[in-house]
Amino acid sequence: MKNKNIFTSMNFRRAGLVIVIVIMVALFFLNRKDVTLVKQDNFSVTPIGETGYLMSSVLRLNNPNLLSSTIKIISQKYFIEGREVALMNVEVNQGIPGMKETSFPVNVRFSKEDLLDIFPKDSTLCWYSAGSTIKAEVIITGEITFANMMSSGKISVNQKDSITISGL
Repeated sequence: MKNKNIFTSMNFRRAGLVIVIVIMVALFFLNRKDVTLVKQDNFSVTPIGETGYLMSSVLRLNNPNLLSSTIKIISQKYFIEGREVALMNVEVNQGIPGMKETSFPVNVRFSKEDLLDIFPKDSTLCWYSAGSTIKAEVIITGEITFANMMSSGKISVNQKDSITISGL
């Protein structure tokens, strides 16, 4: 009589195939959620030389998936007091870890002339003189494109905050 061994190579292959299928199904169900925008905050404006400004902020994204996702493109428009001052369209291709909130620094430049159009020198605000400051409303609109293992999508951006601008 022949001794039957249940651990033959055929059984190992079947078990391996079942394990791979179970893992793929689990990854599919654990990596289907969209990346979300938590907020964009920590705005600051810094003078650059005599003719420009640098607006800095922090973009906070949450990836609820088990595996990492990739931020593909950040496309945003920046408005100060309702007037467009900067446009950013950057292909980032930056991975962000799963099940975690991730922060990105975002910087855009705009000219002093843009502010002169919004706040003319003859207005009651004297922001352009050394040491003076004004507080202004900043609005960011646009979208962020992302991709993860099972899908891709776009996050709408519509944020409102305030910034303090110092004169040169």
